[in-house]
Amino acid sequence: MQEPVNETIEEKPSVSKWPIMAALFLGVMMLAGAAGGAFYVRHMRERQAQQEQLEQMLDGASSVNRWMRQLDEQLAAYGLLEEEQGRLKDLSQKAKNLDEEDYVSQIEFLKEAEAFENQVVGRLETEAQTRKNQLKGRDPGYASEEQKNRLQEYADQMETLIEEKKFQEAEALAVQWEDFAEEASVKKTGYQVNIMQYDMSEYPKVRLYLDIRDEATGGTVKELAPHMFYVSEGDAASGNFLNRAVQKAVAMNENERLNLNLLADTSGSMSGQRMESAKSIMRNFLSTVQFNAGDQVKLTQFNSIIDKSGFFSNDLNRLNQTINSYSATGGTKLYDTIIYGVQDVSGQEGAKCVIAFTDGYDEHSYNSPEQVIEIVSRYRIPVFIVRVGDTSSSGRDSILQQIAQASGGDFKNLQQFSTDMNDFYNQIYRQLKEYYVVEYEADSMMDIMQTKQIDVYVQNGDKGGEAVGSTNPGTELFDSLLGSYLRSYIYDMNNHYYDRLREYVDDTVAADDTKSIQWQMKKQVSGGFNNVAAETLMDYSITGIQVLNEDTVHMKTSENYEVIYDEVYGDLLTNGKNISREQLNLLDSRFGDYYFEDWTPLRFWGRVNQQPEYILKRGADGKWRFSQYAGDLGLKAQRQIYDVEIR
Repeated sequence: MQEPVNETIEEKPSVSKWPIMAALFLGVMMLAGAAGGAFYVRHMRERQAQQEQLEQMLDGASSVNRWMRQLDEQLAAYGLLEEEQGRLKDLSQKAKNLDEEDYVSQIEFLKEAEAFENQVVGRLETEAQTRKNQLKGRDPGYASEEQKNRLQEYADQMETLIEEKKFQEAEALAVQWEDFAEEASVKKTGYQVNIMQYDMSEYPKVRLYLDIRDEATGGTVKELAPHMFYVSEGDAASGNFLNRAVQKAVAMNENERLNLNLLADTSGSMSGQRMESAKSIMRNFLSTVQFNAGDQVKLTQFNSIIDKSGFFSNDLNRLNQTINSYSATGGTKLYDTIIYGVQDVSGQEGAKCVIAFTDGYDEHSYNSPEQVIEIVSRYRIPVFIVRVGDTSSSGRDSILQQIAQASGGDFKNLQQFSTDMNDFYNQIYRQLKEYYVVEYEADSMMDIMQTKQIDVYVQNGDKGGEAVGSTNPGTELFDSLLGSYLRSYIYDMNNHYYDRLREYVDDTVAADDTKSIQWQMKKQVSGGFNNVAAETLMDYSITGIQVLNEDTVHMKTSENYEVIYDEVYGDLLTNGKNISREQLNLLDSRFGDYYFEDWTPLRFWGRVNQQPEYILKRGADGKWRFSQYAGDLGLKAQRQIYDVEIR
């Protein structure tokens, strides 16, 4: 057996815990120091950023309190509402209680104060812009161009003040602006304005002819520009007015057409020196007419009858030749001729007037002086009456003066004119040429039959004047158009040549349409009516107008004619017509038991009334023309034979 071995076991020395704990503590302390340092650094950086943000928001102010005092002064200068003033007071108190070291609270406060500031400024900007827009959008009324420029300056100045946030200054400026605008929009006085004529021939284009005079001097106002004219048009029934844009405003002289109907008295009482004086003054007058500006003249001589064969012309040589051919004979239908002259010229496009050269006597006119006055007043075409003869006044002068003044014209005794023809020119022709022509556009053709009130205001600097007129465009247009058509019809009928009617008749209707005016007129004027020697248009009226659309009108009329019939006695016995029975009855009452041969030639005078219904069409050129008959082609004709003679 092996003996056990005795080993010596060496005991390891024990390790102390304190160094380890110290090391651990030191490590922890080192880590804590590092973390604390990082936190401190971050904290300091945040503080620095907050300080920088605060300084930036303070915008140069040394403290929030100082910044708040500046804001208080600024907002107070704007003019605050009561509740805004209370809010500002609260903010000011809050600023005083802030800790200067508490950057976060100060920043939040500044944000709150800035939001309040933006709210106040936003309100003030909105109110100022609204005020500016209201003033800028206001109708300048009757402001001159200079005043309109000043109004624009106000608008620009106020915009600048708003941008600079000078709201109280902006409001003060707005008060000045409003006062100036109010004063500028007021109508001025000093001018006498009269609407002399209306031209509706191209409706809805409207032309007004205005006489504008200085009230202080009585002289014609010259050199007025389009922007100085203001036109408004209202429905006479409702009284509502709408402004119309003036498209043209120009003095007639050298610019616009004038249509003159010269009435020449060639009655027996005009023989000798009176006739020569009248012919001389008419020739001299023609030398002043502005034919190069489109003026037209028609010569209408009258004695026992009215010569209706003339036409408006710019041929000076032909007009002078016609005047030279005049000789004195017969009676004097002066009143009838004045009415004819006014109605005749009414259908012309442009300004119009009538000038009558007469010794003032009237014999056997169908119309009375009162009827003449009524008609010339309605047409508003000035009639100038020049009495040729002795220098003394008479009862005739009073009647002629009433007629002339009722029309807007004048009456003169030839001897009242100086020997210088320029004096005559200035008193009559220049008066018309100094009219202003103003053009504007109405709304629509559909309202053409509504009576319109037209207000025209003229302003030039510190002077102005106004005229208000009333007219029915349809009456103005279609009455003159009907007259021109009927006079052309009579001329072509008596001459059996389709010539003058062409201007007033629609040629676009089918050639085989027997109800077309063109078809009927060509047939009538070429062949005439059986036994009708001549026709004279006595008078006419429109009894009804219906606007079917923008380019179509239905018009009812009543037309009276004097008709001369040439007959043979035997034909009256055999044709069995109603008119023949009337003619035989008149022969029996006039000549009793007189023995008529079958071949005995007779001449009858009759009055014929017819009531046609027309369809009028407006062409591409804007002109209205007679297109078709709408009713019975018999035209509801009624005849009355009133005189007869054996030829």
